[in-house]
Amino acid sequence: MKPAILYRHPEGRGVVVADPAHHRLIVSSDDEASTVTVCIGPDGLRALAEKLRETADVMEVVQ
Repeated sequence: MKPAILYRHPEGRGVVVADPAHHRLIVSSDDEASTVTVCIGPDGLRALAEKLRETADVMEVVQ
């Protein structure tokens, strides 16, 4: 499976890419001019998805 963009900032300020063949996520920030690669497997991705949902709910309430 090829790397795929999971999220692209609407103003082009960064992307999150999944690379399932190598079990990693790649986060690139144009604002910071940096890229971070994180090794993560299926269980980690599921746990991250749950935490992202929780964080989105909190952010929605704060707005």
